[in-house]
Amino acid sequence: MKLFKSVVLCLFTTLSFSACSNVDKQKEGINVIDFKNPKKVCFGRIEMTVPKETEVEYSNFNYNGSDLEVDESIKTYEAYQKLVNNKIQSLKSEPHETEGTLLKSEMNGPVQQQGRSVSHIIVYRPTEYTKSAFEIYGYLYLRSGKMLILKSGADNDRLDSAMTRMIHNIKSIKIRSDKGEEQAGLCWKDFFILDDMSKNIPFTGGYLHFSFPSYPRVRIDISHRVRLESDVPLIKLMRKNKNDLPEIVKARMKIENLREHKKVINGLAGEEVLNHMSQRGYFERGFEDGAWQYLGDLNNDNDPYIKFDFESAELVHDDEPLTSTVSQKNALQLYDFILNSVQTSPNNKKEK
Repeated sequence: MKLFKSVVLCLFTTLSFSACSNVDKQKEGINVIDFKNPKKVCFGRIEMTVPKETEVEYSNFNYNGSDLEVDESIKTYEAYQKLVNNKIQSLKSEPHETEGTLLKSEMNGPVQQQGRSVSHIIVYRPTEYTKSAFEIYGYLYLRSGKMLILKSGADNDRLDSAMTRMIHNIKSIKIRSDKGEEQAGLCWKDFFILDDMSKNIPFTGGYLHFSFPSYPRVRIDISHRVRLESDVPLIKLMRKNKNDLPEIVKARMKIENLREHKKVINGLAGEEVLNHMSQRGYFERGFEDGAWQYLGDLNNDNDPYIKFDFESAELVHDDEPLTSTVSQKNALQLYDFILNSVQTSPNNKKEK
């Protein structure tokens, strides 16, 4: 679908062309990214190497039935206590049709620091008329600016098991070590979730978005989640999308296939498709649209799906041309540098 979307946008977007432009052309003022002193980015059970200037945006994260969010505004323990107490009082003041108030229960969580509780769990009905489902919020204050909110839900019959999962999740989270982790587990932002993979706990996942100040509008996204039965091998999916394009799009757009093959990256056997797109009859720079996909194992949630998406001309505003500001050589150098570094984190290697 990503390829289809990009090509359709090409058809309906006003493009700027130059008679002397081609894949080697680069916007004036663009300098080649410095690949010296790169940094590691850890996400889920994988890690990758990126240029030092890379700006990283994390999605929210889901683990073992809990959506994880960070409230960076909470700077003190007292502020954490106030937030939790305000939530409790608010729920107590909201009526429920048959149960008095929305609040079902609240309790200290399993984590303590310096003799005081730094975690709390609240269970409540989401609306005045809800009788068959609960919302479950877990709060974990680890240090200034590092307070997590874990959100999950359950129907009446599964409340006890959902509470067990919430307690387990809160106990498993810590601040990530700057020196790296020795135990198996999952990374997200500044946090690490201990998980030795023995219980095959579902990892619903999230995504990363990379942008690069030196290369405006070049974008890389990485999805990492449990594999779904509906997932289709990348080459098969991209060929179908290309064949399904409207005839007018096929007539106006030139799609040059640069790569389409099975590609094993650090032991992960995936597939790669990379295309260059441009409008027929012009010599514009055009842009690259690429992807690599590792399907993982449907029967093993600890061997999850990975998808790496690349655009050398992200469409930020509707009036922008779908032509890259960076030469094809420089765009693909960045693409390959990051893609070829994707690996299972050392602490999650199967031999561990």
